[in-house]
Amino acid sequence: MAAALHRVAVAGATGRMGRMLIEALQATDDCRLAGALDRTDSPALGQDAGALSGTPAGVPVTADLDAGLKNAQVLIDFTRPEATMAHLAACRRLGVALVVGTTGFTD
Repeated sequence: MAAALHRVAVAGATGRMGRMLIEALQATDDCRLAGALDRTDSPALGQDAGALSGTPAGVPVTADLDAGLKNAQVLIDFTRPEATMAHLAACRRLGVALVVGTTGFTD
């Protein structure tokens, strides 16, 4: 029986951790990059998220939460606390699971 394919989006896709996550996703048999989110001022918007690490994925980097999450089952977030909170609200609204690797939260 084939393993289930997990459709994963990455927030902070062009950062150091985001690129590492995309590379790791591309190296697995049971995960597929389904979305790549970055800030509205990112020079990588519209570019292939995988190509930034050397292996095209056919997934453009976007700042549009709905577009970046529309095919995802889960979002892995390595951004900033403010962005993570916006991602949490979008994930709740869209029924997407969220894994948070963001640091810097305060009370």
